[in-house]
Amino acid sequence: MSQLITRKEVECLDEGVLQSRFSQIMQDLIRTQMWQFERTQALASLGTVQTELNRKRALKSRISGPKF
Repeated sequence: MSQLITRKEVECLDEGVLQSRFSQIMQDLIRTQMWQFERTQALASLGTVQTELNRKRALKSRISGPKF
C-alpha cells in the first residue's frame, strides 16, 4: 500500500467494502516494515476510510432510527 486513499474515493463505497479496505490497510501496517512516508500515507488512508465508515453508519442509524 503506497497510495493515499481520499474521501472522494471512498464516499461511494458501501460499509462492507469500507470495512474490507480498513482491514487491508491495518494488515499492511502490521505485517510490513514501511518507509516513514508510506506509513504516513497508510495512516492517513486508514483515517479517511474510518471516517467515511463512521459517517455512513451514523447516517444509517439516523435514517432507520426510532419512529414515534
